[in-house]
Amino acid sequence: MGELREDSLLIGEYKVYQDADAYCFTSDSVRLSRFVACKNSDKVLELCAGCGIVSLHKFAENEQNGDNGRGEFYLVELQKVLYDLLTKNIAVNNLNDVFYAINDDLKNTFNHTKKAYFDVVICNPPYEKNSTGFKKQKQSDMIARAEITTNFDEITNIAGSALRFGGAFYFLCKSERLFEISNTINKYNMIIKVVHFIKGGGRFRLSLVKAVKGAKDGCQFDVYKEC
Repeated sequence: MGELREDSLLIGEYKVYQDADAYCFTSDSVRLSRFVACKNSDKVLELCAGCGIVSLHKFAENEQNGDNGRGEFYLVELQKVLYDLLTKNIAVNNLNDVFYAINDDLKNTFNHTKKAYFDVVICNPPYEKNSTGFKKQKQSDMIARAEITTNFDEITNIAGSALRFGGAFYFLCKSERLFEISNTINKYNMIIKVVHFIKGGGRFRLSLVKAVKGAKDGCQFDVYKEC
C-alpha cells in the first residue's frame, strides 16, 4: 500500500482514506451515492466497491438526515489494495456492525451471501468494453475503468440474482451504451425505470440508472442536477 490520503466526507466526522498509488474515486462516485434511494436499515450489496466511498457516503448522508437504522451493507472488491482500504474505512467510521467487506471475484459473491436477499444493489462498474486507450495507466486504474476482470453482463446477472422482487439496482454507465445495457438488464428480469444524464464536456457522457426487478415497462428521463 502506498501513501494514504485522508479525505473528509464533509458529513459529521465521517472520513475516507485513499491510496494515491491505487485507483482513487471521482465525483461520479458521490453522484451515484446521492442518486441511490435506500435506508440505512436496508440490505444493500455494492459490487466493485473500491474503497467503499459510495456506500459510506450514502450511509453518512442518510444518518445526517435522521436515519439511524443499522442494516447490512455487503461490499465486494477484487483488488487487495482497495479491499485493505475498504476495511480501514469501515473501521475508522465505526461501522463494523453494519458493513461487511468481501475480497473476492464477483463471480463468487454468493459464496459469501444469499440470493434474493437484498433491497438494493449498487455498482460503479468499469465503463469501457475493453482496455484500449488505458495501456499506459496503472493496472488498478485499468481494472476499475475497463472490462478486464468482469463485464456488465456478469454484474447484471449477479445484481438480478441478489435482489428480492421489487428491489432496485443503481449504477453508472456511458450514455452511448444505454441501449445495449437495457437489453442486458431485461435479460435478468429487470426493467430500467429512471435515467439521469450527467452532462460533461458539452455532451451527456454518463448516465445514472435505476433498474427494478420484476417491474413493468415505463422509464423517466432527467438531467442530473448537482445537490
